[in-house]
Amino acid sequence: MNQFSAKCIDFSYEEKILFDQASLDITEGSIVGILGPNGSGKTTFFDIACELKTVKSGFIKNDFSNFVYLSQIVTTPPSLRMRDIFKMVTSLSSDEHITQSRALEKLSFWSPSIVDRYKEIWNKKSSLCSYGETRWFFTLSLLSISTDFVILDEPTAGVDPEFRHYIWQCLHGAAREGTAILVSSHNVDEVVNNCSYFYMISQQRFNRFASASEFMRKYGAKTVDDAFIRAVTAPTFKMRPLK
Repeated sequence: MNQFSAKCIDFSYEEKILFDQASLDITEGSIVGILGPNGSGKTTFFDIACELKTVKSGFIKNDFSNFVYLSQIVTTPPSLRMRDIFKMVTSLSSDEHITQSRALEKLSFWSPSIVDRYKEIWNKKSSLCSYGETRWFFTLSLLSISTDFVILDEPTAGVDPEFRHYIWQCLHGAAREGTAILVSSHNVDEVVNNCSYFYMISQQRFNRFASASEFMRKYGAKTVDDAFIRAVTAPTFKMRPLK
């Protein structure tokens, strides 16, 4: 079974240590979430996974041959229509020619309710789309590509509850077909309710949880939001001197 693993990695920026002997695993067909406050290293870790940054020590093992990454910031040329954005994104991310028909075929299987809205956005000018529309269009378009590992940095940010629901339906559909999905979010509920398991970045490490109840029990909390806050404010390990 294919797997992505980070083992005992260390990473720092100048005087700030982000990861200290941190480890994480994701296997094919699973949706794995990452929770953490702003500045805890979620986006940095995605850059490490995509080989855009290099760890000081530890190692990364990636069995997946084809992966795509949707970053936190999505900008589009305002004069282009979303169908042009689709062609640009899929051409840059896949060696195959991806058509609208192929994207719609997958979406209709995963989440039939989204198909008509996707077709409406297809011919809409980028400048007339809201940030949420642009965000979910990008996310669903990337899922139409044949890939075995997808990394999504806050894919539901700025997206309304209806389309967050559709995005997660499609993520579950892709996972059932064997795609490994690594996703971050500040919405604790959506992570604990939709992911196979999740990691909380605390004390410069990835702490793994299988369920909301385990997460709350670990931090003696009555809600997942309270557990998140307690994890963030937990005493940190003594910081090692930078070399």
